[in-house]
Amino acid sequence: MFVCHCGENIAGKLDVEEVAEFAAGLPNVEFSTDNLFMCSKQGVELLKEAVRRHKLNRTVVASCSVEQHWPTFARAVEEMGLNPHMHEQVNIREWVSWVTNDWDNATEKAKSAVAAGVKMAALKEPIETQKLDVVKKVMVIGAGVAGLRAAMDLAELGIPVVLVEKEPSIGGHMTMLNKTFPTDECPMCTLSPLLNGVANHPDIEILTLSEVSKVEGSVGNFVVEVTTKPRYVHDNCTSCGRCSEVCPVEFPNEWDMGFGMRKAIYKPYPQAIPSTFTRDKKHCIECGLCEIVCPVQAVDFSMKKEKREFNVGAIVVATGYEQYDPVEITAYHYDHPNIITQLELERMLAPTTLTKGKILRPSDGKVPESVVIIQCVGSRNDQVGNAYCTGVCCMYALKNAGIIKEHLPNTDVYICYIDIRAPGLYYEEYYKKAQEKGIIFIRGRPSNIEPDPYEEKLTVFVEDTFTGEPVEIEADMVILSAGMIAPKGFGKLGGKLGLLRAKEGFAKEYHIKMGPMRSSREGVLLAGTIQGPRDITKTVAHAGAAASAAAQILVKGFLEKRLDTAIVDKDLCIKCLACSTVCNPGAIDVDVDGYAFVNDTACKSCGTCAGACPTGAIQIRNFRDAQLKEEVIGLLEYNRLVGAAQ
Repeated sequence: MFVCHCGENIAGKLDVEEVAEFAAGLPNVEFSTDNLFMCSKQGVELLKEAVRRHKLNRTVVASCSVEQHWPTFARAVEEMGLNPHMHEQVNIREWVSWVTNDWDNATEKAKSAVAAGVKMAALKEPIETQKLDVVKKVMVIGAGVAGLRAAMDLAELGIPVVLVEKEPSIGGHMTMLNKTFPTDECPMCTLSPLLNGVANHPDIEILTLSEVSKVEGSVGNFVVEVTTKPRYVHDNCTSCGRCSEVCPVEFPNEWDMGFGMRKAIYKPYPQAIPSTFTRDKKHCIECGLCEIVCPVQAVDFSMKKEKREFNVGAIVVATGYEQYDPVEITAYHYDHPNIITQLELERMLAPTTLTKGKILRPSDGKVPESVVIIQCVGSRNDQVGNAYCTGVCCMYALKNAGIIKEHLPNTDVYICYIDIRAPGLYYEEYYKKAQEKGIIFIRGRPSNIEPDPYEEKLTVFVEDTFTGEPVEIEADMVILSAGMIAPKGFGKLGGKLGLLRAKEGFAKEYHIKMGPMRSSREGVLLAGTIQGPRDITKTVAHAGAAASAAAQILVKGFLEKRLDTAIVDKDLCIKCLACSTVCNPGAIDVDVDGYAFVNDTACKSCGTCAGACPTGAIQIRNFRDAQLKEEVIGLLEYNRLVGAAQ
């Protein structure tokens, strides 16, 4: 028995030496001691030496969580010739010292936990580790900057990648931006090398207009069905554009946020990859002119939807975010033509957009005298259900406010904010430069915007929380910094992948600190903004981490899986399959006789199935009912002793 001080984390709230002395008197305990840091090299060596000297066949460490340090001590006992599952971890940090303020109560509580742990350790069974072959291929879902970065990193390691994107072209939101902070550089100048690198990499297969329709299997060997919509243009398209020139149908371009127009057969933007044109069947009038003028006969109206299956060892989810729709906040009148979002402003400012709506290069010579930017639209707002801070909107606003002020120095630019958040090496300096440009900052969330019924003017009503005074700002244009939200279609995809989602709708990470790129399903990694809002820099770093985590699964060519998994006793199983309905990883299936059986590779040993089983037919190895019962008995026996003493 080893009781850890964990510095002051544990020892600052309870008497560690007293707990170790108590443990020495428990049945079956041959040796008991305390140590300042059991997870240190010295602590681990202490454990190994005790196993050797006292010929121990079980060890118990009372310290922090099983998740964090069970592997540390299990590896140590394995080096001493024991099965690693002969080690028991008792958590007296999160379960005792962190949540119990009274010294005496915390000490007694720790003794109770130790008594239970010793009881459990006595019934530990040796469990084997199985080696499983893996498929050395990864599917990346989503081809924004996160998906592109993850795909390229994996391919550069020699791991083949299938890149799935639902849009006609790859690149995501970053291709829509005018400039990026904190350098104010052209985003395509940064992104284009990555786009072309991915498109031309021999180990990357790109599937656009495609979505995942089914996922089966488990880590190391997933079977993923992908459905691809017809493009109606074959890959031999030379991107000459003649088809689009003769097309009589014009429609607002979604990529251009409606500020530019496109034809029914089109490319979203000039540098789009694939460079192949796409026919929009919904708006096409089937005049056939595009087929007639195509010099290489690439246009083909007979193309059909296709379904393909892929075997992959890991999946990276990089499906990105959506912009919050401000129409929900009726006081802001988002339907007014002079009230737009930051992403719409990006398209208005971009050099590739040709529209009268441009505020910096207007065709009619009119420029706005006053522009108001409103922060935290759809974020930090419990009323719309998004209490979180998007984290990038402040920088977004500073960047665009600065661009407007540089081009239109006589225009008044206001930013109405709750708090300006600019963390990092360069961002605070960026904020100060915005102040120096003459941008006016008003601390307060506007209550409403009142359009003038006779003119194009807008009045923004806001209380300056520094002065406590109400302020009315007359504006020609209002820009809403709309927050980042989880994509609406992710719920459906997340269900197919068996992923847990946070209450905000984003994918739930395995551990917010130690595994932010791992999902709730083993072998499925998260990249970029699908796990939560972040800027481009953090997105790219997160995507690289996800690629690295995926590569770790596949690089050895096999997985080592501990079989501390669920097991079914057919003599007790009544074929109700209650276990299957509650299994989040989808590890439980039905055999030919109708009995439940467990896929050891997919099982995460969570025990939910055992709790749902009405007969006790399904149990977790080393957490069987009989073992848990002994653990509870250990708790009760100690508490009775304490009660009798008192």
